Amino acid sequence: MHNPMNDKVSDIFARAIEAIRKKGGEGKIHFTHSESISVKYEAGRLKDTGSEEKVSFSIDVLKDGRIGRVSGNRLDDIGKMIENAFSLSKVGSEAHFAKWPTPSEIAPVKKYSAKTTGLSREKIIESCKIISDRLKQYSSDMHSVCSGRHFESEDILATSGGVMRPSKSCAWGLNAMAQKTEGTDMLMAGDGRYWCDLNELYSPEIIAGQVIDDLANAEKHAHLPSGRYKMLFSPEILGMSLSPAFMGINGRNVAKGDSPLKGKIGEKIFSDAITVEDNPHLDFCPYSDEIDGDGIATRKQMLFDKGVLKTFLYDLDSAGLAGAVPTGNKGCRPYFPKVSPGKLPHKEMIKGIHEGVFVKMLMGFGQGNIINGDFSCNLALGYLIRNGELAGRLKDTMISGNIYDIFKNNTAMSSDTDFLGMNPYCLLEGVNLSSKG
Repeated sequence: MHNPMNDKVSDIFARAIEAIRKKGGEGKIHFTHSESISVKYEAGRLKDTGSEEKVSFSIDVLKDGRIGRVSGNRLDDIGKMIENAFSLSKVGSEAHFAKWPTPSEIAPVKKYSAKTTGLSREKIIESCKIISDRLKQYSSDMHSVCSGRHFESEDILATSGGVMRPSKSCAWGLNAMAQKTEGTDMLMAGDGRYWCDLNELYSPEIIAGQVIDDLANAEKHAHLPSGRYKMLFSPEILGMSLSPAFMGINGRNVAKGDSPLKGKIGEKIFSDAITVEDNPHLDFCPYSDEIDGDGIATRKQMLFDKGVLKTFLYDLDSAGLAGAVPTGNKGCRPYFPKVSPGKLPHKEMIKGIHEGVFVKMLMGFGQGNIINGDFSCNLALGYLIRNGELAGRLKDTMISGNIYDIFKNNTAMSSDTDFLGMNPYCLLEGVNLSSKG
């Protein structure tokens, strides 16, 4: 970073934690300093490029069973902010824990790469231009947006339990979106990649090629009557579809009685094809973390084993609310829930489908009673599968169902996954489809 700050501010936060304890409270401070470079190409031209630096920190004070929380970006104000946090704690939310825990052994995770920090603005501009030029070669009358980003961050977590944990990370992102409009019909296709280490995943050619493939498969229009069909979900849609289940294992939802999975640990929820492990220790993954937001060490955990629910996820406060042990999951969410792959590549799975749908993009999935698994959304980009081949784009079509129902039926995962290795393609049976005409 051009202006590293961790070494400069760690003593400030140590003194601040001591000041909180002298006033009879428990405390937590989280500090973040970030620098980023961004580039945007639009309609074949360089639209914007910029740099940004941010500094922020938050202070939590626990006093008499309640938490006062303040945030700011001026380190000179930290004494006044502590006073404000104590004042707010008198009317703050109830805490379900007595103090922040002492440090424990952690598994180190790599999230900083010198190669990524050396990624220049010029290289990002060149990459966006490669994508933009390829999309323009495919179709000169469509609108395209390409963007790239390079991000560096340093953080400190300090608690009255004795945690003083500095860390640093970096990441890059490269994305493309194309839109073709004909009358009232709007076709959109997009792809993107992001990672902490600058390696072979950084490929503008692959991103452009994926967008072009999606557009080419959509050139022909198709129609499918309303009914229940086999559907192949892309890795992105599989991850989206499993989000209600991750809300279901959220310890706070469980403790509040909002989760339909409450009391079901050890029960079979999904088909044998669904095994999900949360791995927060994958090197250079943007979602990985060594500790959660309270200083508790993270760990690998099996969430679903051949469809059987294995655990709920708790942070410090929700564990106290539920009378459980914290699992080290910030916000009670998984970090990197990896779905185990199957035996066949997704293209071979398509060859075995007589009539069905390949779901690539959805619009409006989060609407409805999502925590109970219900969904009803528009097919933003999807293809008819007929006699083992993609037979055109489906328009004016919706799909609906309940994830706890559709993932109990015959389900199969592909052997190939998304670029992260996180989600395979997923073949489902009996998913509702509604179409016009």
